[in-house]
This record gives sequence, C-alpha cells and structure tokens, in this order.
Amino acid sequence: MSSTPTAEPSVTQLLNSPSTLNGHDSTDLPQPPQDPATQPPDDAVSGDKRKREENDDVPNPSAAPPLWKTSLCSFFRREAKTCGHGSECRYAHGEAELRARPDNTWDPTSERAKKQKLEEKIEECMALDNVMMTEAVDDDGDGGSDAGGLDPELSKCLVHLPRNWKSEKLKEFLSEKAIEFKSAKKKKGMALGFVSFENAEQLQTAVKELEGISIGNKVMKVADVIPRSFEKRTKSILAPRIPGVGLDGENVDDSMLANGSGDGDGTTGRSARKVVTPLAHMSYDDQLEHKKSSLMQILKRLTRNTRKACPDGIPLPEWIVKSRELGGLPCSLDGILTSPVVKGYRNKCEFSVGYSLQGKVTVGFMLGNFRDGVTAVEEPFDCPNVSRISSKYASIFQEFLQHSSLPIWNRFKNIGFWRQLTVREGRRPGIATDSEHCEANIVEVMLIVQVSSSGFDDAQITSEYERLAQAFAAGAAASSPALPLTFLVIQDHQGISNAAPADAPLHTLSIPKAEGGSKKQAADSVVEPKIHDYINNLKFCISPTAFFQVNTPAAEKLYSLAGDWAQLGPDTLLFDVCCGTGTIGLTLAHRVGMVVGIEMNASAVSDARRNAEINDIKNCRFVCAKVIKALRTHADLRKLVYISCNPETLVANAIELCTPSPEKIDKNKNNRAWRNMGSAGLARHRAKSMPASEPFRPVKAMAVDIFPHTVHCELVMLLER
Repeated sequence: MSSTPTAEPSVTQLLNSPSTLNGHDSTDLPQPPQDPATQPPDDAVSGDKRKREENDDVPNPSAAPPLWKTSLCSFFRREAKTCGHGSECRYAHGEAELRARPDNTWDPTSERAKKQKLEEKIEECMALDNVMMTEAVDDDGDGGSDAGGLDPELSKCLVHLPRNWKSEKLKEFLSEKAIEFKSAKKKKGMALGFVSFENAEQLQTAVKELEGISIGNKVMKVADVIPRSFEKRTKSILAPRIPGVGLDGENVDDSMLANGSGDGDGTTGRSARKVVTPLAHMSYDDQLEHKKSSLMQILKRLTRNTRKACPDGIPLPEWIVKSRELGGLPCSLDGILTSPVVKGYRNKCEFSVGYSLQGKVTVGFMLGNFRDGVTAVEEPFDCPNVSRISSKYASIFQEFLQHSSLPIWNRFKNIGFWRQLTVREGRRPGIATDSEHCEANIVEVMLIVQVSSSGFDDAQITSEYERLAQAFAAGAAASSPALPLTFLVIQDHQGISNAAPADAPLHTLSIPKAEGGSKKQAADSVVEPKIHDYINNLKFCISPTAFFQVNTPAAEKLYSLAGDWAQLGPDTLLFDVCCGTGTIGLTLAHRVGMVVGIEMNASAVSDARRNAEINDIKNCRFVCAKVIKALRTHADLRKLVYISCNPETLVANAIELCTPSPEKIDKNKNNRAWRNMGSAGLARHRAKSMPASEPFRPVKAMAVDIFPHTVHCELVMLLER
C-alpha cells in the first residue's frame, strides 16, 4: 500500500474473497447458508447496550410493525422482570407476547424455537437407516484386545456420540447403562462408535435401552453397520486382490447383499446427486428463490451483529436504523444473476477414491463426512454439475483401480496409495449457452492423481504409473468423440486429509501416443503442466493447484457486475485485494487507469504476472502482502466492491468495516473467549480494537449463481463511505 498515491481523483477498492488459501476448491465448496433458527436474535446484547436515545421513536403496538414483539427482551431473559421500557418495549416479555417473524421463524432463544429445533434433530436422526461405513474400524490406539472385525449380524453403530470420546469412554458409558456387550470401538474425532454383542438377545436389549436417549444436546441413534473386510495387518497391504473378494477371502458382494445393501437398496436415502447437488430436484427458478431467501437471512446477521458491536455512547449508524424499513436487511438485495450454463458447468472436479456401499472400488463423491461415519463413495454420473468428460475420466480411473496392485487409501488407518483424481478442463474462447456447447469448447484436460507413496516399492510404483498413463490414453482415444488429454500429473501427499498443501510435490507423467500406445514422450520434453481458459476473451494460464473460477461463463457476469458497481473510469486506481491469479483486475484493466493486485500467496502472484504478460496488459501491478486492516484505515478508499463465494465471510468482514470506531480502543485482553466464538463473534471482538477511522456503509447487494444445483452462490456487496 505504500506505493499507492495518497490522493487520487477516484479510488476504488475491489475485494475478492477466495474460498481457500491453498488454491483448492473441492466439490465440497465453502460452508452453506445457515438456518435462520440457529442465528442469534436481534436483541442478544449484554448490559445496557440496547438502550435507545430519548428521541428515538417507539413503535405503536396497535400499528404492529413486522418485527414488533418477534424477539424476547434481553433484560427480561436476564432478570425475569419487565425492563425500563415497560409496555412500550418493542421486544416480548414472555412466550405469551412473542410473535412469529415475517419469515415464519421464532426467536432462537425462545422455547418454541428450541422445541422445533429438537424435533428437527430427532427427525433427521431417525431418517438415518444405515451408517454408510465401507471401511472396517480397527484398534484406534486406546488399548484393548477386542480389535477384531465386526460381525454385521451382531453389531450396531451408535450415532451422535461426543467427538472427544475414545473406546474406553464408550465402554464406560455402556457399563453405566448396564449394557452387556462383546466389544466397543470409538475413534476420537468421529461422532459414532461400533459395538458388537455375544448374541441376538444382548443386541436387542441394547437397542431398546439406547435408542433415542440424549447425550448432551444430541439424540442417540442406533444404526446398522455396512462393514468391509480389510487386511488384518499393514504388511499384507500389498497382497494382490481378486475383484469381488476381500483380502481375507470373504466375498464382498455377498456380505453387502446380506446386510441389505445390494443394488437398488434405497434405505440410506443418500446419493451423490443429493449430497453434491442438493437442489437438483428443484426447477432452476425455485433454486434461485431458495438461495435468495437464504441470503436474506445471512445479510440480516450483518445488521444484528453490527448493532451489537456498536460502542457504548456512539449513535447507531443510519443504515442500521433504516434497516427496520427493509425487514432487517442492511441494504437492498437486488436479486440473483443466473448462470448461462446450468448443466456440466464445472471446469474442475475432485473425485475421491473409496468403496461403494456394495464394496466395489469406486471413484466419485463421498456420501457424507468421514467424522459422521460416512466413507461410502458413489459414481458421479447423476450429478448435473459434472461434465461428461470429467465423468468419463473418473470411470477410466475406476476401471484401472480394479486391477491395480497398489491399495486405495484407507481413511481409518491412514494408509494406502491411491487417494484422489482431479480433472481440470480448459476451454477455447466462445459464448456457452448450454451444456453441449460448453463441452464442445473443451480443448485441454489436465488430470491430477493424488497418491501417498510412503512405504511402497519404487519399482512397483513406476510400473503402476506406466499402466496408469496407458489406461488414460487408451480410454481417451476409445471414447466417442475422443477426449482431450493434455497433461497427467501425480501429486504426492502424505497428510490425513486429501486437501494437500500448495507445495505438495508434483510429478508429470509422459502420456503414450495414441497410435499403438508404446511410444512415449521423452522425459526431458515434458514442459511445465498448465492448461488455459478464457474470461471476457482474455487468456489465463492455469497450473495444477491454481485457483480459478469453476464456472467461467457465470464468472464473466460476476466480473462485469463488479466493474459496473465500482463506476470505473480512466482516472480510477483499482485495488484487487486477494487477487489470486489476477482474473478480476485483468478483466477490468481496460476500464481503469491502474490496477494494483494484492495477494498473500506468492505463487498466485507469479501466475497473475504471467497472465498479464500473456494478454499484453501493461497497467497492472501485483504484490504479495496482507491488507485487510488497511482497507478500513485508508481514508482515501471511498468505495469498496466485495465479492465472496462465502457469504458468511462477507458478513464477518463487513462487521469490521462498517462498525463505528470506539472512543477508547479495547486491547482485547480476554483472548480465551475467542475459542468459543463464531466468525461473526470474532469480527465483533476485532472491531473493538479497530483504530479510529470512518466506517463504510452497505449500499446494495446482488448474488451471482456460480454454482447451480447447490446451495452456494457468489455475493457481491457495494460499500461506501
């Protein structure tokens, strides 16, 4: 920021908040909008924070404004008596006075809301028929000699256990309940445990005693187990497998069918389509309406939390007072811009490697979270956001793994070799109007196969890599039409999660030529792996781990909207904060005098500079730095366009940017309280130590549907001061 002129005719700030810091944007994209029933009430403040100025107008109860008596009075909750405002208080002094909010929800602190939330949890819990566990639970290191395999006929899974419990704690809990059992296993960090019994009588008694009991704020569910047979010892991991047979000789398919998990079984109620694209069952218009409703609830949190963060003795900002006229919104929400392509739009897909419910090695999407006891993987063919090309490469990789001598990754033991497949697609310039046209524009494909090579023989690995390259090349050539294949990259990652750091080792494999498949590229002829894509007719270079928008046609709408709201001109100095590879700044460079891109990831800065050179753009500079606090304290920054794929992050940052500065800075000495705070609470805490500066105010907001069929979308907000 030191190189920025202190006085400019027009200074525009463009803030782009990326989904991750390491450049990954997996199919489990940022967190979805939260239910309004879980949000804090409008009046959840402490002390006399909510005391109004004497000249404030008190709503007339007979007029019944939309929010009249829709929240419980905070003073009444603390003291159990009427507050100083008496009958003129706009907040309810008991459950009898409480009214439903305009969106038909209740104050989350009320008994009605708590009861409704508990009922929803019970319904959700009871809807779970099976735990989709396709990997066996071995000894988790807590001790105990009962680490053998589970008998599906005499085993049950206890769901919604405390995550900090281990096997010993689970055994202690069962003993306290006088439950007889053979073995009990619980891995720390997971919300479930496995219990086996000596006979059917013990099992039936345990189910009767345990089903539906409460542990803390959770309701326990006793579920069936869908187990798989794994090797008993790590040294047997290299043993060759016969398709359809477990390593201990058990027929996998028969065991799955015996457990009620055969093909066509719908008891689990889950599928890759429901998990990855939960809104796919709706029409596109209904999806947009659903997202708009969710965004309105999230934006109301900005108003509520900024009101809480306002220092004592400082008048509320005008936009907070006027929010009552907008139903609690901080500014107008001008709708959602639609995506030009709604099917097969993703140019990057990350497929997990695991086992299906039938015990088959599968490449696709997990049906839930590992910590919730879900390890089953399902093929992506029914997911409308995945292109045909990506699905086909997942199928080719899956077929290869059926006969590989190296094992797939075991999420319980954290051992194995094959982990994940990422497919990145590069398109030629052109306007995509539908999925077929979008697919026709795909001319480059980069495959990144994630492995964990530690502990495996180098010669065996090299042999498998050669077979892998041949399989992908042959599968691409055999498809009709033939699939593009530009680069095949191996990413070696030793961590527990598949989310590898940006500096994880990469190795490019030579791809056999189409004819015959025997001739290979020379090792020294392999260039740096990268593909290209276009936004607004600008060419962008994409490396294996670089962040890039997954829906480029919709991204063009997003960037154009940002430029229009910023009111750019030839004298504008445009800051592209958290610029990544520079896509926003470069697409708007022709409309401004100068672009300064600021990014904390050094490799992304290098990509941004290279993209500027590729497109012969001279008025852009990219620097590596942190600038979040500087946005608020830089007096010359008068306009800010905030773009975020995670509205929750936008709310947290906007609280800091829009809260009036306190007269006396709070040093925030009570750091221990931070551990239990959410993002909004942390933002309120940081706002107390914000240096004296003029706050921004929300002007308007609009969403862009970058992710059709999911609950996510990009949110754009204009802030001014």
